Amino acid sequence: MALALKRLKVYLKLAAISAAIAVALLLVIANSRRTADVWFFHDYNDIPVLWLILVTAVLAIVGWWGVRKVIGVLRDFRDLQRAEVAQRQIDEQRRLADEVAQREKRIDEKLHRSITEDT
Repeated sequence: MALALKRLKVYLKLAAISAAIAVALLLVIANSRRTADVWFFHDYNDIPVLWLILVTAVLAIVGWWGVRKVIGVLRDFRDLQRAEVAQRQIDEQRRLADEVAQREKRIDEKLHRSITEDT
């Protein structure tokens, strides 16, 4: 049963990849001779549509990559701040534990002296 599900999954992925390739080929064939007039701070006449699609796709991928990197850096910065706060709390707890240990040691020494003086 598990093998049949895995086989179905592989065939569905293969079908999805084939469909994506077919759509890409249809897009290229349908737009191979088309041109467009583009205004982007300057008039550009008769730009091939395939170049516009390619540039748009590349810029979208680069933009998405950049956004993910910025989000990752912000997440790392937030984690770093949390780690610094946690480290400060740990340092404060250690300092207080050392103070308590020193107080206990002084009290033990005083008790030991008072016991030895009485006897």
